[in-house]
Amino acid sequence: MLLISNKVHKAMLPVSALIGLLVMVAYMAGMFDEVVMSGTKPTPQTYQGEEYVVSESTVVHHEVVNANVTAKVNTLVASRLLAQLKSLNVRAGQNVTAGELLATIDDADLQARASQVQAQQDALAVQLKQAKKQLVRSETLQSQGLVAVNVVDEWRTKVNELQAQQLALAQQLEGALVALSDTQILAPIDGTVVERLQEPGTMLTPGTAIVALYNPAQLQVTAAVREQQASHLQLGDELKIHIPASGMTQYATISEIVPVADSNARRFMVKLDIELAQNVKPGMYAQLHLPEKPRRQILIPRDLIKRYGQLTMVEVVEQGQLHRRFVRLGQVHDKQIEVLAGLEVGEVLAVH
Repeated sequence: MLLISNKVHKAMLPVSALIGLLVMVAYMAGMFDEVVMSGTKPTPQTYQGEEYVVSESTVVHHEVVNANVTAKVNTLVASRLLAQLKSLNVRAGQNVTAGELLATIDDADLQARASQVQAQQDALAVQLKQAKKQLVRSETLQSQGLVAVNVVDEWRTKVNELQAQQLALAQQLEGALVALSDTQILAPIDGTVVERLQEPGTMLTPGTAIVALYNPAQLQVTAAVREQQASHLQLGDELKIHIPASGMTQYATISEIVPVADSNARRFMVKLDIELAQNVKPGMYAQLHLPEKPRRQILIPRDLIKRYGQLTMVEVVEQGQLHRRFVRLGQVHDKQIEVLAGLEVGEVLAVH
């Protein structure tokens, strides 16, 4: 018996809710107002309070597009050598300045190579000095007719060969010194470390990224904009952006519109430069407000709206009498709100 009672109770809940809603609508429609007896004339209650005349205003709607904060200037600092990473001096989130030492690469082999080339240069310099002396001596003797011309030519050839070897060793030493300088990894920009991509002891190859950097003073908001909206945008336009995480709202300048649309979504990538972006970091969610074409719309003060649950109504003054009327509302504009349906221009509302 108790089970049957519970089932009946559950079945009656939707019916009770529907009845309650009908009663509320009937009340607002005036069905429960005092009934006037037949043969008597009701005394009209004239509204004598303040009135508001409904009119149209120019409204500019904004389409809100999801966007992201990105770094305008970012870079991957990579190795130019085939060697082992010796040390890494920075951590993620650390600020660095251009020219600051970020990491070092093992330079033992390069130091040995540079020393070897230097020793070869020193030995070659001694040989070249002696060859030049012999060339001068042979030229003197040849002018006196004491040695043949081919002897002079041999020493001249010897000097030329040693000079060529000296030039080649100088180039090798210069390359070795440049390679040694590449073992000192310096920050190319002022910025913040995004990520350590390698750890000390890792064997690096040319092009291996070690650290990722970005410049926090130069940030952008990037958004995928529908092609219909993108066609009305131009470089230099200022659009409103909002970053909820930091609470920042400002106008940003369009610096780039990627000319190739996403063939699937039919959207263009729009990039806007941010100024004075405090507590804003790449990867944060942002909102881009795109203005639509202005249009005429009925706006009334928000305090004239009466709410009954999910229903919205206003009190219209017709021939001095108050009548409740349902209205459908749109967007809020400061202290006013759009009325999409239920009112016409020129109608009068009661102001209580």
